[in-house]
Amino acid sequence: MRLLTRSNLISTLVLLMALVISGLYIYDQVSEEVRDEIDEELQNRKLEILASLPASGYSENSTLKADFRINPISPSEYKKLKEHYEDIEVYELVETEIEPHRQLVTKFEHQGRYYQLQIETSLLDLEDMGEVITRSTAWVCLGLVLLAFIVNLLLQKRLWRSFYQTLEQLKNFRVDHQDHLLLPQSSIYEFQELTQTVSTLVEVNRKSYQQQKQFVENASHEIQTPLAIALNQTEQLIQNPDLKEEDALTIGLLTEQLERLSALNKALLLITKINNQQFGEQESVEVNPMVIRLINEYEFLAEDKQLDIQVTDEQSIIVQANEYLIEILIRNLIRNAYLHTPESGFIKVQLSPNKLEIRNSARAIAGKTEDLFNRFTKQSTHRQSLGLGLSIVKSICDAYGYQPKISSDYEKFMISIQF
Repeated sequence: MRLLTRSNLISTLVLLMALVISGLYIYDQVSEEVRDEIDEELQNRKLEILASLPASGYSENSTLKADFRINPISPSEYKKLKEHYEDIEVYELVETEIEPHRQLVTKFEHQGRYYQLQIETSLLDLEDMGEVITRSTAWVCLGLVLLAFIVNLLLQKRLWRSFYQTLEQLKNFRVDHQDHLLLPQSSIYEFQELTQTVSTLVEVNRKSYQQQKQFVENASHEIQTPLAIALNQTEQLIQNPDLKEEDALTIGLLTEQLERLSALNKALLLITKINNQQFGEQESVEVNPMVIRLINEYEFLAEDKQLDIQVTDEQSIIVQANEYLIEILIRNLIRNAYLHTPESGFIKVQLSPNKLEIRNSARAIAGKTEDLFNRFTKQSTHRQSLGLGLSIVKSICDAYGYQPKISSDYEKFMISIQF
């Protein structure tokens, strides 16, 4: 849920609750005031009735008038009776329905006799007033809530405009581009602080990125140059006709380690460049023909190890990415399968919608299969394995949001990439 929506929703609910509580309070106060007025009228009516009592007194039968009733009572009932008010329901002949009434029950003594006096009046005015107040309050609440919601929405959109513009700029920001952020200016202090902080942070990150990029380039050059010189010298030494066999073996081992060190340096630098997003150029890349081409490149290994290669091409896969990185990803997967599949084993490559899956025969992996994506983690002791191939695959997948998955069971290994 958006911040503005949540803020408006909370404000609207609070306002609605406040209006409902206010309406109930007003209704209660008005009802209490009206009841007090009705009770006062009943008292006045009582005084009028008592003032108009006939001098001859009343008969034993009850006297019933339009709004009051007089009943003779015994002295004991007279003592027990306390004057009080009560709400009653009376059947109205005219309306042919039961209506609410307010009644005063009191007593009086006249010419040595005791009487009970009941005076009642209709509460329809109070009930009608309650309905009017309820209906009016409901409409007022609805109108105020809608008005407050619209005003808050328009006002907050205007107030938060610079924030959303800054957010949009940050979404499109790339540290490897030299374009400067055009952050909006605002008269609000907090947004001014945000703009200044973001600008400072962006410049620091951009400078740090440039320094790191320069270091990687320098390291690549400074390390690869002496390695190339050393390899060149060993090649010249190995061609010396007077070289002893023991020395030739030593130089061969040295050459192998130098080549391994050179490959290791290139792999680590590649991972660093991928993580630094230095391969920004993207294009539409067809995965299927690239997979077929790379499989054919390793055909000599398949023949040497007598491997059974099966390719299932179900549907064309096209991704939007850097072609060089996609080729490295697929090459590492295929090379990994060829290197670690035992002789007379199988490799099955399946190309399905947005998914590349490679299965090969291999011994079961000890430990967690996800650990194979970590650097220098490997199950094989193969000399050509650096333990970085799947780490490079993972870095490329992370850069483009692909989902790599590894599974292993008895004599079978599977890795898949969900594009």
